[in-house]
Amino acid sequence: MDGAAVGMKGIVEQLTTGITSAGLFGTVSEIFPFIIIMIGFAFGYKVLRKVVKGASKGKANV
Repeated sequence: MDGAAVGMKGIVEQLTTGITSAGLFGTVSEIFPFIIIMIGFAFGYKVLRKVVKGASKGKANV
């Protein structure tokens, strides 16, 4: 095992050395545009459903 720690200690060691703030924020910054688009889509979909539901009853709700 080339001096690598085994068991839970090895897992914790790999996690603490492998995850850095730069790596974490780099990943978040890559998926942030997708998250914003999904929030916008969900809000628009909710409003559209409300408008369609009101239109079927002859009401104009927004």
